[in-house]
Amino acid sequence: MSTHTNSNTVSAVKKKKKPGLFYRILGAIGRFLMTIVWWPTKIYYKEKFPKDQKVICICNHYAIEDACAIYHQLFGFKGRIVVKSEAMDDSFVGNFLTALCNAISVRRGESDIKAIKEMMKELNAGGKVLIFPEGTRNKSKNYKELMPFKEGPVTIAIKTKSVIVPTLYYKPLRPFGFRKNRLIVGDPIDLSEYCGKQLHEIKDEASALVFEKMLELRQQVDDIVEKFGGNVRKYEEAQKALNAENQATIEEKSAEKQA
Repeated sequence: MSTHTNSNTVSAVKKKKKPGLFYRILGAIGRFLMTIVWWPTKIYYKEKFPKDQKVICICNHYAIEDACAIYHQLFGFKGRIVVKSEAMDDSFVGNFLTALCNAISVRRGESDIKAIKEMMKELNAGGKVLIFPEGTRNKSKNYKELMPFKEGPVTIAIKTKSVIVPTLYYKPLRPFGFRKNRLIVGDPIDLSEYCGKQLHEIKDEASALVFEKMLELRQQVDDIVEKFGGNVRKYEEAQKALNAENQATIEEKSAEKQA
């Protein structure tokens, strides 16, 4: 049996079909409704999000709407969002999500080479990609719990020399402002120290580092909301006072040792 494939056929298969005008209009309306009307979200430390760097943004995942605030307020309607392939199978939904947030379809539980190539292409061009590293929605009753992370974001970040920016929702989103939705942005994570090393040797360590940063972000947003009523200034003042107290204790103990 011949294995020859016509090059024109391959080209036609690989060529990405853009959504038509109807879907582009629908996507524009959807972006406005989802980010301004249905799921308005307050973002803490928005200024930490890099504007001119290659970024893999990661976030905890409760529902498909989790991408809304990030894509609108952080990405500025640019970049790519990774979406499970099941959501893209229906032609209407697939075209709508492509127009809404430039979605990349990925098959969960598999090494989806096509999706990885699309992500790397976006990043190598200086763009941004949103990935939910838990791999699926968190349906646990304990909304603060983070599920184990997949290795994909770390692997792609190292290969493309991109920074990872952790973001985290305080609670599952609620529509129409019935409860304030809150998203916190963490410090960018630079994984450049792992570049050039064998991935199979360092990916577990790098993934553990990223997971630890997300846990710290979880504690930070909990403190801001639950201890200080969402007032970042009061939270920061309390942190400064605590740091000063700790530093004074260290200096006092050091002086006692020298005496």
